[in-house]
Amino acid sequence: MKLARIEHWRCGEPISWRGGGGYTYVWVPDEMTTEELDVLCDRAQKSYLNTEAEFKKLAPISPPGYGASIMPNTPDTKTVGELKAEHEAQTKAYKEYQAMVEKARRGFAWHLKQESDNTILQFWEKDADLQVELSWGHNHGVTIDHSPTRTADYPFPKNEDDEEDY
Repeated sequence: MKLARIEHWRCGEPISWRGGGGYTYVWVPDEMTTEELDVLCDRAQKSYLNTEAEFKKLAPISPPGYGASIMPNTPDTKTVGELKAEHEAQTKAYKEYQAMVEKARRGFAWHLKQESDNTILQFWEKDADLQVELSWGHNHGVTIDHSPTRTADYPFPKNEDDEEDY
């Protein structure tokens, strides 16, 4: 596996980190070309945007409750079987809605992984090829910056317009 970086752009300009984007880092198979990754990125982008559009069309669905219930406005002619069937239909609709909510909350890298049939891994999904344990001993009271890897630590370009140092 090799590390790949996808640079996100909007309106002809790179998306800045402060704008909530920048880059997506993923692990791709060693034999994958830039062109193949580009095609998968386009498909993932369409999946992401289509999911968002479909989600926006849905009206929120409330949870159906724990079981079939007789409410004050329930007609006397309804059978228990009809009430159970209605509850099952409500439960099914709610589960489908929740599945769409979950999918709509997924990030671009998840969609990319799906489009690649799981051959692309999100950055945090690959175990390190080399791993070392480093004991700092009993250095209590010593301020140590262990340089943990966080998404905020990804390298990003400094805009020439920015006067602020990072």
